Amino acid sequence: MSTPSYYFTLFKKFQILGHVPTGSYHGTTAGAGGLTLVTPGDFSTPKGALFGATPATSPLWAVLNSRATGNNYPTPVVVGGVSWKTMPIGSPPGWTEFQVTAPAPKLVTALGDWINAGKTNDTPSNAIAAMPSPVAGGLDAGVVPFVCSMPGDNGVRPGAVPSDFWETSLIFPVDPMTGLSVNPSELGASSEYYLVAVVGNRGNADGGRFAGTPGETIEAAGWVMVWNSGMSPAVQLPALSNLDVTSISGTYEQYFLNAGRYDVVGFRLNVQDVFNGLVKAIGNSGVDLGGLTPTDWVHAQGAHLCAKVLIRTASQSWPTLGTTPIMERRIAQRNLAPFAIDLSVTDPDPMIHWANFMVGDVIEFLSGAAHFDEELGLHRLELHVALAAGMRVFLAVPVRSFRRWFDKSRLQGLEVVDDATARKLNPPFKEAVVLAVTKTDALIGLPVLGKEFLAMSLGIQYSPKKLKAGRIGAVKLAQTTAAPKFDRQRRAYSIEQLPVGGFTLEVRADLGRLDDSRPLK
Repeated sequence: MSTPSYYFTLFKKFQILGHVPTGSYHGTTAGAGGLTLVTPGDFSTPKGALFGATPATSPLWAVLNSRATGNNYPTPVVVGGVSWKTMPIGSPPGWTEFQVTAPAPKLVTALGDWINAGKTNDTPSNAIAAMPSPVAGGLDAGVVPFVCSMPGDNGVRPGAVPSDFWETSLIFPVDPMTGLSVNPSELGASSEYYLVAVVGNRGNADGGRFAGTPGETIEAAGWVMVWNSGMSPAVQLPALSNLDVTSISGTYEQYFLNAGRYDVVGFRLNVQDVFNGLVKAIGNSGVDLGGLTPTDWVHAQGAHLCAKVLIRTASQSWPTLGTTPIMERRIAQRNLAPFAIDLSVTDPDPMIHWANFMVGDVIEFLSGAAHFDEELGLHRLELHVALAAGMRVFLAVPVRSFRRWFDKSRLQGLEVVDDATARKLNPPFKEAVVLAVTKTDALIGLPVLGKEFLAMSLGIQYSPKKLKAGRIGAVKLAQTTAAPKFDRQRRAYSIEQLPVGGFTLEVRADLGRLDDSRPLK
């Protein structure tokens, strides 16, 4: 059973009760009574610890519960022989919204549930440490939210966002028991993670309903997709701002985000719930899985996921999931995963591991582009291999999909292997065409896919006896799409290959199974 997040569910609401956006009462470094809500703190004040073994022995719960039961500041509340004052002072809007008029569970109840569950401090310290310094000068007018696609991202688009943005984005899978960023080699069905992203406000106005001068509402959303190079079936994650841990509401409200500043947003990633949702989404998509069921596909090879985080103001529509972060600041993507080789397993030799992924159209309006230019909307999959000598890379494609979508004249650095060799490689599809990658830089040309998806699998073959423990290299697949670049003065356009997505598999070898909680570098 999930429990409320201290940082996202509770602390963020404590901040607006303590008037942090206006820098008053508990909103300064010292804070009234030694309690600061500028940062999560260490749960203590000069008067003593804020939390005990139970809600009743926890001063913070006691002073809020006193207010909830009808007392007002400064009615004394004695906990463990120490006198505290009923809080909050007055009736701040946040208290009314999250306690007085809120449906069950209310804020005080959620706080009690968290205490009873063990008081886990899940502050996402790595993600917070990755927040850039405030944007210096040149801010845009109004409230301009964005999701960070690289370290130091200042929200300028088009700007310096790299073509492999899925590697550099400030999106982190987080261990809810420690708050530390992790890079799990597998996603166990019983596991739960947080998906945390760094967001910013490039505008010159403070945003959020609870800013010092109330600003425009800011909302974020988190989505996970089947491992892909561009687009694939997706499910939305519940927001960690929900007081009800069973709520599936995916809208995370950013209560305040001041001009030029950064913060983090968070979502609950329950692996079993996500897998169930993806099985349904894949089934609804009708994608050719080469004889596999959607359940087979989702549970294969630990099922790496692609994560996307979106942000908007209430007056804006959501950016589409297929929008590229290079041009759209309100979306970012994370598509980086470890590819674990266990050197203690030596049979068979050579050995091959497969990782399934999907390809889809990212730029939706290009689905009909061929009507005015046959080059528009065509895709290129660029495969870059940097592995130890002797390792080989293969691609598997369902037979029907290969016949429909592939043209051998648009393959560079890949060769179709014979049927006998293909069977020995044990591809994940029951009926598959297998391509051997013969160059470190290979290329596949694909037509416009429209609303359909192409299922593929990438295989890495190796001899365990010839490898040493440690990082071995990486395999990167980048997808680009032919898109128009308009010259309004000349009333003409040219066609350019626009980066729209991809993924990176970081390959390392270890003696024994990789620790799923290994910190994310």
